[in-house]
Amino acid sequence: MTDVAVRHAGIVAKPELHEAGLLLVQLGEWLAARGVTPHYSDAAAKLAASPVPGPVHTADDLPHHIDLLVVLGGDGTLLGAAGRLARAGRSVPVLAVNFGSLGFLTEVTLPELYDALALAVEGGGAEEARLMLSAVIVRTDGREEPYLALNDVVITKGPLSRMIDLAVSVDEHFVARFKADGLILATPTGSTAYNLSAGGPIVHPAVDAVVLTPIAPHTLTNRPIVLPASITADITSSHDGEPDAHDGEIFVTFDGQTGVAMEGGDHLRVTRAPHVLRLLKPAGRSYFSVLRQKLRWAER
Repeated sequence: MTDVAVRHAGIVAKPELHEAGLLLVQLGEWLAARGVTPHYSDAAAKLAASPVPGPVHTADDLPHHIDLLVVLGGDGTLLGAAGRLARAGRSVPVLAVNFGSLGFLTEVTLPELYDALALAVEGGGAEEARLMLSAVIVRTDGREEPYLALNDVVITKGPLSRMIDLAVSVDEHFVARFKADGLILATPTGSTAYNLSAGGPIVHPAVDAVVLTPIAPHTLTNRPIVLPASITADITSSHDGEPDAHDGEIFVTFDGQTGVAMEGGDHLRVTRAPHVLRLLKPAGRSYFSVLRQKLRWAER
């Protein structure tokens, strides 16, 4: 048994990922043989083909017991795991293994799994710190509802509502009123998600910035803008001076995982989160190769 830097590794899996049942057990046995205690989320343990060789925790409790996290699934699974780590105040490396259809963030393939994991448990391997966003909805009665996002914070209209009117300020300086179907605040990680579909730019993950992108704006001069990640963005809804005109018609979603309604007089405040996602990268694969492979970027 060799000395390792990691002593406790967490394992989470995409819901209903039954094809990973055998791998979940084998992965835990591989870790245990190298002196690493495998810890499972309860959902992952239920998917396993046989009893797992390590303790089982709720998804929210798991981050408190580990110093490495292995994610089996797609980008949605990773987004959920990133949020739980950040809410727990835990900054541990994450090895994301692709079982999804696109897997832009979950880059590690199954053939690469054990080589990448061997590096990870020894404290090696390339790592990227991915910016996250902290969002707070401030209600009219003063209540504050906090949320976290790795990809984006998206403000959209309801299914039957008209175009919404959003007033945006940055660091207490008025920016503009956006009459649009919605607005996206995206991190560099999220720049290749909804932001890209809405016409926003691709931002390299090493760039310390956020992107403000209107969705189908009424005025074509309302173009996306790249802002420093250090800013505080405040967003309120208004309609010809009537703060309650959009009651029940505006929704805010965080990484597409959680959504809440904004009522008249509420406002949304977005800043950089105090936590980053420490994403482990496969050896020899650049960000640009991922763009070309996953998005067919710059291909004819």
